[in-house]
Amino acid sequence: MLKRWYEKSLKPDYRFKDLLTIDWAEFKAKGIKLVFLDIDNTLAEHGSRQADDYAREAVSLIESFDLPICILSNALSDRITDYAKSLDVPYMAQANKPGTKKILQKIAELNLRPEQTLMVGDQIFTDIWAGKRAGCVTIMVEQRFANEAIQIRFKRKLERFLFKRYENR
Repeated sequence: MLKRWYEKSLKPDYRFKDLLTIDWAEFKAKGIKLVFLDIDNTLAEHGSRQADDYAREAVSLIESFDLPICILSNALSDRITDYAKSLDVPYMAQANKPGTKKILQKIAELNLRPEQTLMVGDQIFTDIWAGKRAGCVTIMVEQRFANEAIQIRFKRKLERFLFKRYENR
């Protein structure tokens, strides 16, 4: 039963080391028209208010394939506003992932179908689960930084357990 739930709700469709190793041309060719990006530990260190060189390079790379980006974060609006402005990309703060309300709102606003969107993040219990629930294609990237809050470290242990138990079988 846990395996079925994992495969339906939590298993990423794709896994990559980071945003720079993703073949964005392939996803563009598959009909992707919007990329939702998580911030904390996907683009930036947790708590960052400004983009670093890696984030700027990643956003530039994605945009070079004419793929629009929307930052989607559970973080508070003031920090995400600053961060998104530093990259000049639209954003949705306080997304309450794994909730889907803001994801589906943006998809509807752009007259897209969920399967035309990518949800990219570093955590299965927020980013990937939200993307799966909304019907998006999901990509999990490795966390960028090791320093994390205790509740996230606990979730990482659960993630490792699930990957070890159900991946490569």
